[in-house]
Amino acid sequence: MKNCNPNDLELQEIYRQIMARAEYCFEDLALLRQSLTHSSYSAEQTPPPPFNQRLEFLGDAVLQMVLTDYIFKEMPEAQEGILTRTRALLAKEGSTARFALILGLEQALLLGNGENHSGGRERPSILGDAFEAFLGAVFLDGGLPAAQAVCLKLLPPVEDCRQLLGAHENAKGALQEYCQAAGMGKPEYVRIQTTGPVHSPTYEMKVLVQKKELGRGSGRNMRQAEQQAAAGALKILLAERMPAAEVLPAGAEEVQSSPGPDVLHGQPG
Repeated sequence: MKNCNPNDLELQEIYRQIMARAEYCFEDLALLRQSLTHSSYSAEQTPPPPFNQRLEFLGDAVLQMVLTDYIFKEMPEAQEGILTRTRALLAKEGSTARFALILGLEQALLLGNGENHSGGRERPSILGDAFEAFLGAVFLDGGLPAAQAVCLKLLPPVEDCRQLLGAHENAKGALQEYCQAAGMGKPEYVRIQTTGPVHSPTYEMKVLVQKKELGRGSGRNMRQAEQQAAAGALKILLAERMPAAEVLPAGAEEVQSSPGPDVLHGQPG
């Protein structure tokens, strides 16, 4: 990926593409530029131009409002806990970074030299912040309805939200539910090997769906390894349906730290 900032002529074309993807045309392009200006870039300029941290603060609040309204209306049967976890899943860094990539925001980022050469244009934290700042800029430029319209275009359907939530909270149960609903039969878990000392073994498992290996995992016990394998399989199965959503990494950590019984909370994201 390009490790230098686009020039002004390039930026005009990139802005046009971003607005086309977002289906929103800025009245004030200075807001768009500010939303994609990182503090590291501003610090290297004289005089320093405004950067995107204030817009990020605003956009975070707008995103929470839009997600709350969307989930509340589309999940009328869900209780507060599921609503809260679904919103957190869709607002987390991995999801907002993917929203930024869908819009192509990384192409228009203005970064300092250090960030440019260290892969800042691909860093999830920078991308997620850029999306929130972009949403804040849309809010200032066109109001809440415009920001809501942009955001809703990027969100997965509510049924996928439930599936995604299940994947984070219990990947093994969510995989079985997915396979049954899709007529793919029951996933099969196969132990590959056990390594390490007897008192502290590490299990490696794979999961087969319709006899095809879709994921592998390892853990301190077989359940942890199976959950990790299931997470990998779900990532593959859900990727085409939910390209904007983060399918697991945080969930895998939660799974490995909780060896309790399989419980599918909620019934996606």
